[in-house]
Amino acid sequence: MIDASPVTDKRVFIVENYPKKIEGLPQNLPEVLHRARDIMFSDKTAHNIKMSKVITWHLEFIEELYKIVEKNVDPSKIDRQKLNNIRQKYQKMMKEHGAEIKKIVYITREERFPYLYENTDFTPAGIKNLIMEGESRTKQALQKIGL
Repeated sequence: MIDASPVTDKRVFIVENYPKKIEGLPQNLPEVLHRARDIMFSDKTAHNIKMSKVITWHLEFIEELYKIVEKNVDPSKIDRQKLNNIRQKYQKMMKEHGAEIKKIVYITREERFPYLYENTDFTPAGIKNLIMEGESRTKQALQKIGL
């Protein structure tokens, strides 16, 4: 999502099918296996957020340096074509990598009765229930942030 979108800063919505946090500890081996699966597949966005901020900071720093060079270096002492090439490369990087993730909204699936094979329920009723729950949780999340 960082690389695929334009420069504008982002608000990201993430649907968590495998929750990071649970209310109680697993009580038996099937619950331990279930929790292990949740942890393996849980969202790993924190690193991406950190990297988007670092990349944005570096790009802003490059822009500051570029402006200092333009204002303080005698144009006759610098190759204008090289400076323009640097500017073009910078603008390309900014367009492709300059967007920072500003806000993340998590939409977490509720697991009332977690069981080991819940991800293999492809019955029409199971799929419809997950869709309805997803729609309901999404509407709640959007209302919470005022959208």
